[in-house]
Amino acid sequence: MITRSKWNDYILTLGGGLISGVALAAKAINPSIRILAAEPKGADDSAQSKAAGRIIKLPATNTIADGLRAFHGDLTWPVVRDLVDDVIVVDDNAIVDAMKMCYETLKVAVEPSGAIGLAAALSDEFKQSPVWHESSKIGIIVSGGNVDLRVLWESLCK
Repeated sequence: MITRSKWNDYILTLGGGLISGVALAAKAINPSIRILAAEPKGADDSAQSKAAGRIIKLPATNTIADGLRAFHGDLTWPVVRDLVDDVIVVDDNAIVDAMKMCYETLKVAVEPSGAIGLAAALSDEFKQSPVWHESSKIGIIVSGGNVDLRVLWESLCK
């Protein structure tokens, strides 16, 4: 998708280290592309840091998306600060619904952290944003099959 980013207006991906790499690569190919990060409500350090203009270290995190519980460091924060256009925050229920949709529709088991981009794209916040109305070319990164089978089963049973 990164090599095709010249055809996308937006890329929506999960936060953490991946967002930094995606932002750097996509902006190198298409400087006008807009980068959107997705984060869980219980670990929204990027959203809070972008709003404050400095790194915010959360005292604790609480989310099903265990791969997104880490905090920004000295290398990732400047990239997020300067290249990520917006952060969409979603709750764990939305993440579980996205996991379920991936499994039922795409037949792909996706870990909670990897499903958050889809969860953000399906959220009311996203659908009410200008992005939803400005573009029909939005790339969503869905990644990671490192899902606890118990978590996957529980999400499918909801």
